[in-house]
Amino acid sequence: MLNGIEHIYKLDPLGIAITSIARIGTKIYCGLTGGSKSLTVFDIEKNEFTETFNVFPWIDDNPQLVLRKIHNSLGALQDGNILFGEGILYNWDGIPFELKNDGNTEDMQNRRLQAELPRLNLEECGPSNMETFDLTWLKGGKILLFKPDTKNIEEIGQLPATLYSQSMVVDPVNRKAYGHTIGNCQFFEVDIDKKTIKNHGRISTWAFHNMVVKDGIVYGAWIDFDLEAKLRVLRFDPKKGFVERLNNVLLNDPGERVQGNKGIDQWLVHSSGQIYVGIAGTGILYQFNEEKLNLTEIGRVGQGGRITSLDEDENGRVIFTGGFPKMSIGRYDPESGKLEDFGPLTEKYDKIYFHGSTYYDKKLYLAETDSGVASLWEVSLP
Repeated sequence: MLNGIEHIYKLDPLGIAITSIARIGTKIYCGLTGGSKSLTVFDIEKNEFTETFNVFPWIDDNPQLVLRKIHNSLGALQDGNILFGEGILYNWDGIPFELKNDGNTEDMQNRRLQAELPRLNLEECGPSNMETFDLTWLKGGKILLFKPDTKNIEEIGQLPATLYSQSMVVDPVNRKAYGHTIGNCQFFEVDIDKKTIKNHGRISTWAFHNMVVKDGIVYGAWIDFDLEAKLRVLRFDPKKGFVERLNNVLLNDPGERVQGNKGIDQWLVHSSGQIYVGIAGTGILYQFNEEKLNLTEIGRVGQGGRITSLDEDENGRVIFTGGFPKMSIGRYDPESGKLEDFGPLTEKYDKIYFHGSTYYDKKLYLAETDSGVASLWEVSLP
């Protein structure tokens, strides 16, 4: 059995999950679900979280509190700076969660007790009653540039009112970024140098958790509920300038929603140029052919759906996490076709799953989510 090491984030009590991750050298930058201090850094050499940054100070002045998050919206640029998008603790209908003392929040409180963290004050996290909540206080998420050398933050632009970044993939070569919003699942395009954000409108109902960019072209998915509810290819080529909702079918049935997610969960552009993709509803790993615009099935580890992280090791093997509510770690060798299932990294918790990962020096670092604790797990694979 694997023996994962848990590094618990304790620099700010409102940090309840790690929902984005990006590594620069030996520094792992983690975007949190939390309060105004939703960006932190883990130093691999020091083996600890060393600093947290006040990236969303305006939310402290908001008369109605809703936790923010950096959700799949954090990427490193070639100059060492970091672009990230402001997300928010919305439900899938695009309104804040009603947070009450129920089974889910009690599980979070128990996990925090085990981690020797204070109980969450739910009133600091979001509304307990939407009857009195005024959505017009939410002005739209900002796209921000963080400069680690000076620790300065520069505003690139802002999304329309009530819309926040649910995912944003960074193209470091062309200094662009592309994302989708919650609520209303709209596609947006960011030009970092021009400091502009172009909104391309609604994509479709929820069909992916992340997008990917390769050679400047963005891939995602869309679902036409009025037609056949199949998972189809979404593509954005900046040279064409518009979002293509192609008829090419990725999957006739992408499976059920798992923890609210449906369709494509995670992508990886491999060093070989191949693209790998995980499906939320089934937990199956595929290879995506960008010319034929189709998927080839590889296999699955764990049970219950989700593939929330994909990485490549020093031997070109694909490392990924699959399964819900307890994730397993898998490894796929493209050369031999061998698929390995290492099981969970710990038996300590009945529910443990991740929101992203990074691989460095023969170790996998995994960002835990939805437990009430922002933990970064470290594990060595055989």
